[in-house]
Amino acid sequence: MKPRESFDGVTADAISAIAALFDCNAEHQEFALPNDDQGVWQVHYRAETGNIRVLLWPAINRIDVTVGPHMWVVKGVRKLEVIQDLEFIARFPDDGVLTVARNGQVVLTTPNG
Repeated sequence: MKPRESFDGVTADAISAIAALFDCNAEHQEFALPNDDQGVWQVHYRAETGNIRVLLWPAINRIDVTVGPHMWVVKGVRKLEVIQDLEFIARFPDDGVLTVARNGQVVLTTPNG
């Protein structure tokens, strides 16, 4: 993995980079959208603040993040950036940003509309 990588949306390469960030393999899930040949992928990691579960939906550029009892869902991801040993950043419409750090911290920023 490069120290910093960027991807256009939730791609297979982005999923691999997120799995590498969390030192694990992405797991193909048994469920998917109708007619979706890409499937849904899960990355699961034990962080300082609890378990991180990231579901990645490449067909619709969606990311679901769960840490403990908290959950965030972002749709329409246009850019993903993975920073080695630190975090991944997902950028979605209207300048929204989701940041998920290896230590389990999650920050969701949305524009003031």
